[in-house]
Amino acid sequence: MEAPEDFLDPIMSTLMKEPVILPSSGKVVDRSTIAKHLLSDETDPFNRQPLTLDMVRSDHELKDKILKWIKDQVEEQEENMSRKEENTNIDIPATQDVE
Repeated sequence: MEAPEDFLDPIMSTLMKEPVILPSSGKVVDRSTIAKHLLSDETDPFNRQPLTLDMVRSDHELKDKILKWIKDQVEEQEENMSRKEENTNIDIPATQDVE
């Protein structure tokens, strides 16, 4: 299943592991993405305002939602695998030769 759009980093289009809020633009990106960006350009990539890594704020609420979504996906996948196992382990009675 594809992740909800809000859970994807807007720059890399990958599932965010540690979402942070950029103070001047208000955009949410993954911490690793903005850290890499800031190595070559110390500005907010959305509005070019000055930015340093210590200025970003963790988005704990979004991180909790992402973690819950991941947990739900894992549980759903485990349930589906369990159902498949149950379906493949159905006992079929042996046929008897009738004479």
